[in-house]
Amino acid sequence: MKKIVGIFAAAAMVASVFAVDFTAGMQIKGSLFNYDGASKGVSAMKLWSANGPDDKPFIFSASDDRAGATIKIYDAKATKVNAEELAKMGEEDFDETKAFSTFSYMEANKWNIWFKPFDMLKIDLGTVDTKLNCETITYWKGKVLGGADWAYKATVNVDAITFAVALATGGNDDGKAWFTLPDGGDAALGETDIYFAYSADFGTISALFVGKDTFKDISVGAGYKNTFGDLSIFADAAFFHTDAANGLKVDADVKYAKDALTAEAYAQLGATSLDAFADTMSIATYAKVSYALDFGTVYAKFLDDNLKADPAALEFEAGLDGSVGAMSYELAANVTLKDEKVNFGIPFWTRFSF
Repeated sequence: MKKIVGIFAAAAMVASVFAVDFTAGMQIKGSLFNYDGASKGVSAMKLWSANGPDDKPFIFSASDDRAGATIKIYDAKATKVNAEELAKMGEEDFDETKAFSTFSYMEANKWNIWFKPFDMLKIDLGTVDTKLNCETITYWKGKVLGGADWAYKATVNVDAITFAVALATGGNDDGKAWFTLPDGGDAALGETDIYFAYSADFGTISALFVGKDTFKDISVGAGYKNTFGDLSIFADAAFFHTDAANGLKVDADVKYAKDALTAEAYAQLGATSLDAFADTMSIATYAKVSYALDFGTVYAKFLDDNLKADPAALEFEAGLDGSVGAMSYELAANVTLKDEKVNFGIPFWTRFSF
């Protein structure tokens, strides 16, 4: 940990010398109270750093006008195997707790370096984000089509036109390449994403093509968004083709924002097989209302990933977003229904940025 602190301290000093914008932040989560409907158990006053590569305890970014980089560090766990004890498996004196032990460590992920060789051209290496329209309730669930998250990506912006191509290479540690040609074998391509958007007075239209496994699996989608005064809307449709089936997703979103009030509603209909549309159809609905006050923003939101699910699985949350100096926080009351059991919790998040 001392090494990490030293690295970022040195980076901050370099940033001040070379006029590089430097930002960093960390996050800690907790739960003041939780009731689990399945076990009927109660817990209180839990505290942990946000685990997982998509929920980072530490984020570091640095950039100038022509280049930048981001790294996100998160908690990870691994299992250590004691070969000597494992060899006793099946014997009377075998102790499983000695054969396997779990330990925690910090892992870096979501690396990204970008640079602009020309004003209109941006090159991203590493973590990228290419997608059609997405709601701002969960910021990730509500979209019909997205591309790879680890790739070479080139984006060209010319006036009202945006054009991007991403060549995916799998994960940052799996050693995969976008193009391979084994000796005596056939050439193979990884995922290829092609994105286009055009903005004008009538709004923004966008399109995304995703081809995987040497274009054996293909997804094509298009979207539209616009703002009419205090009202913003978007709609998308995407078609999916694989050897197994053809699928479809369509969505729509309406967002109203005026003064202190913001309200948004999102719906998505999808089917993994057009031949069995009714059997594979799902309907997702999300909604959120928030109101800004002097001490913070109060909100309420509803999430249901599939209205057709039986038994139903849904979530309702009401909470407060606020800040104390450079620290932002969120405190909520959360109710979920899953497998016909009701769960209740009071989670919170704290994030410090500098």
